[in-house]
Amino acid sequence: MKGIIFNVLEDMIVEKCGMAVWNDLLAKHAPPDRVYISGKSYEDNELFAIASDVAVLLNIPLQHVVKAFGDFLFQGLASRHKDVIAQFSDFSELVMGIHDVIHVEVNKQYVEPALPTISCRSPSANQIELTYSSPRKLCFCAEGLLFGAARHYGQQIKIEHTVCMHNGAEHCILDIELTHG
Repeated sequence: MKGIIFNVLEDMIVEKCGMAVWNDLLAKHAPPDRVYISGKSYEDNELFAIASDVAVLLNIPLQHVVKAFGDFLFQGLASRHKDVIAQFSDFSELVMGIHDVIHVEVNKQYVEPALPTISCRSPSANQIELTYSSPRKLCFCAEGLLFGAARHYGQQIKIEHTVCMHNGAEHCILDIELTHG
């Protein structure tokens, strides 16, 4: 997992729970004196362990923590990569450009980013079907990222997670409906 993801996770935990909680989580789940550098890679299990502890701390299901993090993550990434976000005029354009634009840019900026496989199709003007696959199974984070992107563009959406890797499928399908409030 790239350090930038940990940087945004730190921002979220400090904002929601305070610096003491972040320091406690680091002491418990990371090597001593760990500092996350945006372009470096770190063990996925550090992120998963921190997220699991946050779920226990807040007494909410882990998938809700991961989804909330995805939502927060969108703004964290967007603020750090304004030039990439500026290429899209609306939510639909951004989602449809994940593979051909966003992931291409990520691959230029980061060494071996281990991105999920994402493909999209738009069966109608108000629908996008997003297919997600990753060994990390962070589909709930992807859902959160979509909600964060929708808020960024002032777009209301509903997501139906019709197929899920957590239920044994090879990939997830997220049916996104663009609504009008």
